[in-house]
Amino acid sequence: MIENKNKATRLMKVFILILFVLLSSQIRAQNYIGLDVENDFIQLKESIKKYNPALYKYNPLFDDKSDSLQNSIPTDSLSAFEAFSFFSKLCALSSEGHFSLGNWEDNVHSGFIENTFKYLPISVKIIDSSLLIWIDFSSEQAFNVGDEILSINGMSSSDILNTLYKSIPADGDIRTYIDRKIELGFSWLFYLYVFRSENFSIETINREGKTKVTKIQALYRDKQIENFSKYYPEKSTKTEELSPFHTLDFNGNFAVLALPTFSYNKIKELNLKSKRFYKDIFKEIDQREIEHLIVDLRGNTGGRNEFADDMVSFIRKPKIEIPFLKRTQSWEGRTRTYKVPRRSRFAFSGKIYVLVDGLTYSAANTLARYLFELANAEIIGEETGTRFEGFAAGSKQAVVLNNSKIRIGIPRYHIYFPESSKQKTVNRGLLPKHVVKYSISDYELGNDLHMKMALSLIK
Repeated sequence: MIENKNKATRLMKVFILILFVLLSSQIRAQNYIGLDVENDFIQLKESIKKYNPALYKYNPLFDDKSDSLQNSIPTDSLSAFEAFSFFSKLCALSSEGHFSLGNWEDNVHSGFIENTFKYLPISVKIIDSSLLIWIDFSSEQAFNVGDEILSINGMSSSDILNTLYKSIPADGDIRTYIDRKIELGFSWLFYLYVFRSENFSIETINREGKTKVTKIQALYRDKQIENFSKYYPEKSTKTEELSPFHTLDFNGNFAVLALPTFSYNKIKELNLKSKRFYKDIFKEIDQREIEHLIVDLRGNTGGRNEFADDMVSFIRKPKIEIPFLKRTQSWEGRTRTYKVPRRSRFAFSGKIYVLVDGLTYSAANTLARYLFELANAEIIGEETGTRFEGFAAGSKQAVVLNNSKIRIGIPRYHIYFPESSKQKTVNRGLLPKHVVKYSISDYELGNDLHMKMALSLIK
């Protein structure tokens, strides 16, 4: 009896030892020593300098800023999330938004999909640098739309936003782009870059000026989806239709052409050819003798460049001349100049109004610039998400960091335009003549202030 008990005790000790070893190895897999992180940092820094041909044009102080950031890397152990934060901040220092940071298979992202990460169950709107509750996915359901977040676990909302601003790569000083990106993924960006916790103490102030502190639990992704279906049945049960590549609507003497995406996959799926696509559209506009055209580029984050370039034939005014359409330079130094295409016989001769926001990005931003420069279009909305004078984009160079195995995509083509006489800025997006600002009530009611502004200008 005693012998069996001793044997059981020994087996239990062996089991505990094995469990300890497994857990320790798992912990080590999620942590790195400072030297390994610094070596990955140096590898990434040299790769950015090698592959981004626009680096020093838009950020001549990159070396000084990146050296300062490198010197702040601790020498002791860092979590995978702390390491990833340093890599993200380094990419952000390059003043370029066309980076890809990690993927859903690495150890700082996979837990969202695999339901091993518990994170903050709320989404937000950012208005005048304030964080406002938009959708509450929590089990407690203690918030109302429009409640302003003052702090989370004692960290002020301004400090939270500043942390995110430093971690998300963007062109130059374009805050609208980062704000819209944060709105799209606040909860998981908070988890990656701010802090991770099982519980949150959130201080808010409502629209009547009353403050309160609410405690909520972090939740897995599946539970947040379940709560969304439970607490927002009208939104969750709506039939999800495949979003169209474009819409073209006619109303009296004006037409609305919405282009929500230039997605590579969508174009391939629909087998679209840009020149034929635009010819069909502008031929119909011409036949209907339309006087005003609204081009809606809101939320279009880009894709195929020809869907920007090939509209030029149909929108350029006959007396506006520029030396070239655009130029590209590869990381290897190869350059290409694109000529301004000839004006089509179906070119639109009326007035054009362009609706843009912070997510009007990349190729969509290029199209907005063409409409502004070559068609004298009225720009309506907020500053666009991509640098007006040029940016690095095109294909990306994939770099896998040696120690952390994080995969970073670095843009390796510089796309730039002739100097503009209409907007002279540095490191800013296309600035609208007609600025539109939404309140939380506008979002709630679904007010389309962009379209209202365009229609008022038409009238």
